[in-house]
This record gives sequence, C-alpha cells and structure tokens, in this order.
Amino acid sequence: MNGEEWLQNRRIANKHLLRDDAERLIRSAIVESVEKFILQLKAECSKESQVKDMESKLYKLSTSVIIGVLLGKNTLKNSRHHEELLQIFAASVKKIFQVTTKLYVWPVDWCQRLNLKVWRDFKECVDLSLLLANKMASEMIRNGDKSDGLINKLVGENIKNEDIVRIIADFIIAAGDTTAYTTLWILLLLCKNKNVVYDIRSKEDDYVKFVVKEGMRLYPVAPFLTRILPENTFLGKYEVNKQTPIIASIYTTGRDEQYFSHAQSFLPYRWDRNDSRKAKLANHVPSASLPFAMGARSCVGKKIAMIQLIEVISQIVKNFNFQCNNKENINSITSQVLIPDKCIEFSFTVRNKIDHLSI
Repeated sequence: MNGEEWLQNRRIANKHLLRDDAERLIRSAIVESVEKFILQLKAECSKESQVKDMESKLYKLSTSVIIGVLLGKNTLKNSRHHEELLQIFAASVKKIFQVTTKLYVWPVDWCQRLNLKVWRDFKECVDLSLLLANKMASEMIRNGDKSDGLINKLVGENIKNEDIVRIIADFIIAAGDTTAYTTLWILLLLCKNKNVVYDIRSKEDDYVKFVVKEGMRLYPVAPFLTRILPENTFLGKYEVNKQTPIIASIYTTGRDEQYFSHAQSFLPYRWDRNDSRKAKLANHVPSASLPFAMGARSCVGKKIAMIQLIEVISQIVKNFNFQCNNKENINSITSQVLIPDKCIEFSFTVRNKIDHLSI
C-alpha cells in the first residue's frame, strides 16, 4: 500500500489512534490485557520463581493488546479458539525476526533460487504469520457489528474489507517485537538500577512515563530511521540528491554526550521538568531520541505502545520483586530490531503486604 492509497488510510488510522481523545478507545483494552498477564505471571511465580521464556510471554501480551484494541468488548477475544491462534501466531512472528537475520549472510535471490533451508524457514514462518493474521482479521470483520473497538471504527469509514484485512494484519504483525523487547530492556535496566524501582513505587504514577522514555533512549528497538529524500537537501556541508535513501542511527544519537549529559547512565529524571536533579544535566535534546520516528510515517501505534509499556512496567514493579539471574553481561545486537545477545533470565516473587508498606 503506497502513495495516495496509503495516505488516505493513514489519515483514517491517525484519526482513531493519534488524536488526543484516542486514549478512550484503547486504554481499557490495554489495562484488561495487562491485568490478565499479571495474574498469569503470579500463578507461574507461585510454583517457581524463575520465569521461563519471558520474551515469548511479552510477545503474546503485545499481540493480545493489539487484538483487544481492535475488538473492544467482544467475546471473540475470550474464546479458546482465539487463545490457540494467538499462541501460534506469537511464536510464528517471533521466528520471522530470528530467521530474517540469517538471510543477511547470503544474497536473498540466491537463497530463494537454491531453495536453501534458511529461505525455506523464512518462507514458512512468513506464510504462516500472514495466514493467521489474515484469518484473525477476517474473523474480526465478520464480528465487527458486535465490536466497539478499532475494527468497528474502520468498518464505519467505508474502507474496503480487503484493505481492512491488510491494515489489521500489519497491526498484529508489527505489535509483537517492538513492545516485547522494549519491556525486556526496561526490566533489565531496572534490575541494575534498584533506586529507580524505589522511585516508581514512591512517586506519582506519571513517573513511569519517564522510565519508559529513558529506556527507549538507551535501547530503541528500531535503532535506525530510514527515509528517502523528497528533494535535494544539504546534510551539514554535503548536498544530497532527492530520492537518496538516508539511514540515521537513533541508538547512536541517544547515547551521544552532546545531546544527553551522562548519556550512558539510566536517569529517568532527565525527562521530568519538575525534578531539581535535571538542572545538573547540561545537555538534553529530546529530538535526538526518536523511538517512534517522526513526521507522516511515524509509528501509528505509538499511543498504544506507550500506554502498554507504562501499564506493564508499573504493574510488574508494584506487584513483584524481580532480578536478573544472568552471570554474564547482556549486550544488544541488531536482528531487524534491537535484541539481547542472549536469553535474559528473570526471577520474580510476588510482593506481600509488608513489601508494599516498605515500598
């Protein structure tokens, strides 16, 4: 979907997802999904403190959130059939990003022509993900009249059904990796900075927003922004011709001392205008950290992502004590998105009443 067709559908999506009143449409669905996630995490922690495969659990949560936003108060999302689809889909999308990185080693057209295993694996998980996304999207459209979520709004905009299916499929596929890995990175940062955990528990709820923004500055899940210049442009002293692809590393700018003082440190208060400690930070250029990009092609799901991230981090910190069990340092690598170079092993214990009193 490109050109005028893309622009028209993007304007419709903006109207329902990015306007100031959009939060009313999406918050309740997100809170409901996070509450369910927390209950499941508590049940698992009652048997064993070490949580297995937190990454996959967060994938499933992210997918569940976007489906909840699409459906609103609709019984389809509570069915066993839906849960099974969601489980398979979350695993399939996760695999896409794992196998795509392996394709970088060889020219893709060679892999395809020779039908190498890496190509077969890639094709299998992409085909399965698209099949499931389209199946879920089609079911949502059939139940659209029972929905008070985004799907009902899109149907009401007289968009063609096949376009709605494409929009929904894109939403579902894009939802998994971004918020899942951002949550993982923030949890890792909190394990290393227990003072910030204390701040979250003792300060106003708004403070979690600064924690999330700081986490995304240090670990932007989409570390590169790509654009094609619409006209001839000067970048510094260099003139660059129109239609030239431009790649900018927001991972680099987010960790650059000229834009952020103590750039390698996890300091959520740098985003809080009312915090007196901020005055000691000489450099603070918010536009150097753009986790959702900017302009017409900025992330259409950024409100959904921010509400989800704030809610899940807030609820985890309030309900659990947690730590990272990895003995070796965890570094970031690029696999389409910014991911840990090894599985992060977390232990969780449910906070009791005494914990809550002592913060």
